[in-house]
Amino acid sequence: MYQISELAESVGLSRATLLYYERLGLLKGKRQANGYRVYTDADRQRLRLMQQLQAGGLSLQECQSCLDGKLDRGMLIQRLAVLDAEIAEKGKSRDLLVALLGQSSLKDWHEEVERVAPDLHRAWLMSQGFSSAEAGLVALVSKDMNAHDAYMAGFMEVFADLDWWGPGTTKATRRALAMVPFAPETILEIGCGPGMATMTLAETTRARGDGHLLPPARGTAEGLGF
Repeated sequence: MYQISELAESVGLSRATLLYYERLGLLKGKRQANGYRVYTDADRQRLRLMQQLQAGGLSLQECQSCLDGKLDRGMLIQRLAVLDAEIAEKGKSRDLLVALLGQSSLKDWHEEVERVAPDLHRAWLMSQGFSSAEAGLVALVSKDMNAHDAYMAGFMEVFADLDWWGPGTTKATRRALAMVPFAPETILEIGCGPGMATMTLAETTRARGDGHLLPPARGTAEGLGF
């Protein structure tokens, strides 16, 4: 048996809180002849379970319904949806803070800000110490060219009928390789189009390929959050 102060201490709540729970009917102590309230271990376990339910976001009234075996599944589903949305927002906030601290990439954030507020994006970059030219470069590479329908339509219109979708020939590729002062072990192919130079590189060297086919005006900007 527990007196109210002992019960409060055992569950980490105040005496006033337990009295409030009694007024709500969440807790029912037995008053002894000497006037003291006493509680059983079942009361202590009930309080522990209520604490777990409250940690899950349930109100006191909802805790009472749960303890009485009257679970409202519709309410729980709605509460879960709200909680999932809050977690998603908190996750975005955390990702941004981690990125701003330099612990992850800011590429997605730059792309989104460039899309919704391009002028302020460049102003913000300059406020962080980038020059106007550097801010312009970040703004440029923040544009998702692959998702830009007008850009891609124009690109295909110009290059679709050409045998080569980028500058250079097999002869030019071989000449460039001949100027490399060592035998490359790895080659990153970031040319335009379907990778016509890839076959020449494969035939001319024993390097391991790490290929990416990218349209023009795409690239990376080291040190600028990408």
